[in-house]
Amino acid sequence: MLELLPPRPIPADRSGERAGALGLPAGRRSRANGLHVAFPRGSDALLVVAMVALGITLLLLLPRTFGVDSWLALVAGREVWSGGLPHQETLTAMSHGAPWVDQQWLSQLASYAIYRIGGLGLLGVTSVTMMTVAVGAAVLAARRRGARAWGVMAMFGLCLTQILPAGEVRTQAFAMPLIVATTLLLSADSRRHTRRVYWCLPILVVWANLHGTALIGAAMVCLRGLLLASDRWREAPARDSAWRRWRGPVALTLGAPLCLLITPYGLSIVSYYQATMMNSGIRHLVTEWQPITSDLAIAVPFFILAGLVVWSFGRRPTTTTVWEKVVLLVLAASSIMVIRNGLLFGLAALAIVPASLDAALPRRPPRTVPVRNRLNTALCVSTFAALAIVIMSTLLRPGAAFEHYSQRPRVLDVVRAATLRDPTLKVFADVRFADWLLWRDPQLRGRIANDARFELLTGSQMIRLVRVLSAVGPDWKQGANGYRLLVLDRAASPDSVRGFLAEPGHRVLYDDGERIVILRSARGR
Repeated sequence: MLELLPPRPIPADRSGERAGALGLPAGRRSRANGLHVAFPRGSDALLVVAMVALGITLLLLLPRTFGVDSWLALVAGREVWSGGLPHQETLTAMSHGAPWVDQQWLSQLASYAIYRIGGLGLLGVTSVTMMTVAVGAAVLAARRRGARAWGVMAMFGLCLTQILPAGEVRTQAFAMPLIVATTLLLSADSRRHTRRVYWCLPILVVWANLHGTALIGAAMVCLRGLLLASDRWREAPARDSAWRRWRGPVALTLGAPLCLLITPYGLSIVSYYQATMMNSGIRHLVTEWQPITSDLAIAVPFFILAGLVVWSFGRRPTTTTVWEKVVLLVLAASSIMVIRNGLLFGLAALAIVPASLDAALPRRPPRTVPVRNRLNTALCVSTFAALAIVIMSTLLRPGAAFEHYSQRPRVLDVVRAATLRDPTLKVFADVRFADWLLWRDPQLRGRIANDARFELLTGSQMIRLVRVLSAVGPDWKQGANGYRLLVLDRAASPDSVRGFLAEPGHRVLYDDGERIVILRSARGR
C-alpha cells in the first residue's frame, strides 16, 4: 500500500537536515532527541492525540458496547472451537435442523480464542484496537495525500458520527482494517495502476470469512476492474497484446466475486448473502438494517457529510478520481437504505475527502512554534501514558463488569432455576437476552426459541416472531406456542408484556422494570 509507507529515513550523520525536517529552528537542531523523532510536530501531534483520545474513550465506554452481537460471536465461536464448522442449527428450537452457513466463522473463532486467553476485557481491547487502527490508517492516508491537518481533524469528527455506531464488540471489528486497506489500495490504483492492487484479492478471501461486508468490498473491487477496462479500451496502445491489456480488468472484475466463494462452505455461502441482504423481515427487527432516516442522530450528520462530499467533488473535480467519486456516492446511497453501511462510507470519506476539500480552500504559509511543539510532544506522551493505564485497568476488570449495562445476573439465575426444575420447559426470549443466556448457560441449547441469527428463520417464522414481539393481530401469541418461560424487554415489547400478564395462571419470576421473566401456566400455550 503505497500511501501508507513511511517517508524514507534521513541518514544519522545529517542531523541538521533531520532536525530541520522535524520543524526545529536552526539554533536548536543539534538538540533533536528521541522524543522529537518519535512524535510528530504541530497539528499532526493533535491528530495523534485525537486518535489516542478516541481509543481511551472507546475503552472507557467498553462495558456499554457488549451487546447482542457480542454474545452471538462468543456462542458461535465456542461452537466452532468445540465441534468444528457448523452446518446444521442445533442452538435454537425454532430453526432446529435448518442449514446453518456460518459466514463469520473465522472472526467468531478468533473472538472466542481471545476470550479464552484474556477474558471479555481482552476481547474488548482487541475490538477497540481494530477500530482505532482502521480510523488511524484513514487519517494517515488523508495526510499522505496532502490534506492539511486541520481539514483532516474536521472530517475526523464528522466521519466519526457514522463510524462510532458500529462500535459494538462484534465480528465486524475484525473487518475494519481490511475495509480501509482495500479502499486505499483501490484509491491508489485509480491514480496509477500497479500490481499492488491485486493484494485486494487475498484481502477479500480473508474478509469473506470474517464478515458479510466483504460483499461490498467485492463490489468496490469490481468497480475498479470495470473502470480499468474502460481506460484500457480507450488508451491502451494497439501494440499491446490482448492478454496484457485485459488481464488486470479481468482479474479484478471476475476475481472479486470468486474470492467470496473461497470459504469452507463454497457455493453454499451464496445462500447466506441472499438470506441477509434480501430478507425484508430483518429490517423490522434490527434497527441497523433500517433506512438511515429512522435515526435522526445519525441521519443529520450523515447528510451534512454527504453534502460536503458532493460539494468538494464539484469544487475541485480533478482532485479525486472517477473511482473515488463513484464509490463514495454508491456507499452514501447504500447508507441511506441501510444504517449499518454508514461505517464503510465514513471510513472511505475520511481517507479520500480531506484532500479534495483541502484543495478547495485557501492555503496559509506554515508556521513553526518551538514552544508549541514541545507542548504537543508532552501532550502526546501524556495521552499515551493515559492509554496504557486505561488498557491495563480494562484487562484487569472482571467479566461481570462488561455485562452490567445490558444484562442482569438475576435474570440468568431465575431462568436457570426454572429450566432445571422442569427439563421440558422451553424459553421464548427477546433477542436482547437470547444469545447472552446461551452464552452463560450452555444447557439451554435447543430450548431457546431463536437468537440474533434471523437469517435462519423462514418467512412465516419471521412474521410470527414479529407479531409476538409487537402484539399485532388477533392470533399474535401463536408464535410463542409451546414456550412457557418468557424473557421479555418491557421497553421493546410493552404490548406483548401486557398481553402475557393478562393470561390466567401466570407467575412473574423476575421484574426490574426493564426485564421481566414470566412463567405461563401449564394450560397456557
